[in-house]
Amino acid sequence: MAVALECRNLFFSHGKTPILKGISLSMKSGTFTAILGRNGSGKTTLLHCLNGIRKTASGTVHIKGINLRTLSRKQVARHISLVVQENPEVFPFTVLDVVVMGRAPFLGATQVPGPEDYELAMKALKTLDVAHLAPANFNRISGGERQMALLACALVQTSDIMLLDEPTNHLDFKNQYLLLNRIRQLCLQKNTAVVAAMHDPNMAMLFADEVILLKSGMVFGAGPVKAVMNKTNMDLLYETETTALPFDQNGQFFIPTDVLYGRKQKTLDTQTYIEHP
Repeated sequence: MAVALECRNLFFSHGKTPILKGISLSMKSGTFTAILGRNGSGKTTLLHCLNGIRKTASGTVHIKGINLRTLSRKQVARHISLVVQENPEVFPFTVLDVVVMGRAPFLGATQVPGPEDYELAMKALKTLDVAHLAPANFNRISGGERQMALLACALVQTSDIMLLDEPTNHLDFKNQYLLLNRIRQLCLQKNTAVVAAMHDPNMAMLFADEVILLKSGMVFGAGPVKAVMNKTNMDLLYETETTALPFDQNGQFFIPTDVLYGRKQKTLDTQTYIEHP
């Protein structure tokens, strides 16, 4: 697989506080890469640096071999889309109009979207099975529905590289799995390189191909999901003892041991109470 996005020796600071410390990574086309780490580990900042929204103190980012710093913002936007975790309110546009905004990098300064742009927007909504939202007021749909609309906007912008910051934020139980499954399909069908910051390691185990373990602004593990995600690394990453539970031939789910033990103890105590009132 061709390398879609890579960075070398990235450093970034907020004032005098270092956030990213020498990050070097490579993401391939057609691959779903999950970034895991505790809050404050630098996941969102890394996505913003990969997109060029934040300027790094040092280091380089290359998009398909081209240095990001040599590209205009419009050129970058033609190759990389970013879906943030907070759903912004916009003027009372329809969902279809919001999705069409993803075509902005391909339009001239005074050019307005045409029938082809609206056709592409409807196709993106259909791909995500939310075409019924097209005429709805974006500000009046649920947070989860907004997330789907913004993903469609990113898809109509580019299918080369998609950066997702907590893509399952605001989604209910069912739609978390549906969304990640559709993202996985984008990788397979459109050869999209997806890089997603995620909170839940078990979701990453189910849907991602590659994983990046980010701790205190540094990478301490990266590679195929089932090779990198093990009890030792999860304990170190989340600073808690975990229990690995097998769910198929090679995969494992991870649960904090004290939570699992506490649940078992509570069940035992309840049974004892019922048997010996």
